Amino acid sequence: MEQIGAIAPVGDTLHDAQREIRQLKETITALRDKLEAQAHEKGRAVQEAAATADNEIHQLRQTAVVLREELEALQFEKEKMVQEAVSMGLNEIGQLKGTISALREELEIQTFEHQQKVQDISHASRSENAQLQQTIVSLRQELEGRSTTATEGRNGQ
Repeated sequence: MEQIGAIAPVGDTLHDAQREIRQLKETITALRDKLEAQAHEKGRAVQEAAATADNEIHQLRQTAVVLREELEALQFEKEKMVQEAVSMGLNEIGQLKGTISALREELEIQTFEHQQKVQDISHASRSENAQLQQTIVSLRQELEGRSTTATEGRNGQ
């Protein structure tokens, strides 16, 4: 009987060992499933992160293209405004040169006319002086002639 009692604890031990092995196998399977699920989740998270990064890169590239185009448009607009300012400046310079030339010509004409008037006045003055001097000479001669006639008339009486 001792053998049966001794076999029973061995049978229980065997049964306990088999149950423990089965539980360990189930634990291993559960851990493997969990590990696979985590690996799958990690792979999905990596794919999502890669997709998000690719999307962000694409958006950043589009933003860079848009900003580059805006910068080029601003540069073009700036160059256009500079050219317009230069053109307006050159146009204004041309107009001012024309005004200066016209004023210079008008000044020369007025200067010539003024000189002509001065010469005319000077000529008229000289002419008038000459006439007055002739009148003075004529009047003096007449006065001297009357004076001589009056003296002769008094002397002859």
